[in-house]
This record gives sequence, structure tokens and C-alpha cells, in this order.
Amino acid sequence: MTAKLNKGDDCELPAIAVLWLTDYPQPGLILVEFADAYDRPHQLVGKTAYFAGELQDTSDYPTPTSTTCTIEEITDGVATVSTRWLEGGPNSTPFVFEVWLDALRPA
Repeated sequence: MTAKLNKGDDCELPAIAVLWLTDYPQPGLILVEFADAYDRPHQLVGKTAYFAGELQDTSDYPTPTSTTCTIEEITDGVATVSTRWLEGGPNSTPFVFEVWLDALRPA
């Protein structure tokens, strides 16, 4: 039985680590891809520590991974989620996107 996720919960969003980009800054940067609830592709670039699994420059890519998100809203099976680790722009605006609720796993 899968745990029910609610607004405010941290969760894991499945994604695919596509490419090791660089060793600097430590522990290294990777390119990760996923599709949102509308099948639009998204790419994230971040330190390997932001993603699940033992991702290294010697890993076989592409490989499954996930990233931690927080559920901001849930409407008709679609979750609006935000990342804590990926913020920028004026007033540290979080990266927000919509994914299918049933694609998320408890963190």
C-alpha cells in the first residue's frame, strides 16, 4: 500500500540522469530530465548530492534517479511541486512545476 501524499509533504520525483557535466564544483554536476503532467520536457542541472543514487562520472548514463520536491497544491490528481535546492531570480523564487500525483513517492 502506497502512502498518501498531501499538500506540504516532501516527496521524490522520479527522473533520468542523462549526462555527467563536470567534476567542479565538488561533488560534480549532472544533467537530469523528466516530463511534467503535460508531457513537457524539463531539464535540471545540479550537484549530484541533489539527486538519489550513487551518481558518479563513471556511472552508466542514462540512469534512473529522483529529486526531492515539496507538494504545494493538489488538484484533480495533478501536484504542483517545488524544489528547495533550485531557487533563483528575484526573491529566491523556487522552481515550480506540475506532475501527476501518482508519479511521486514519499521522501
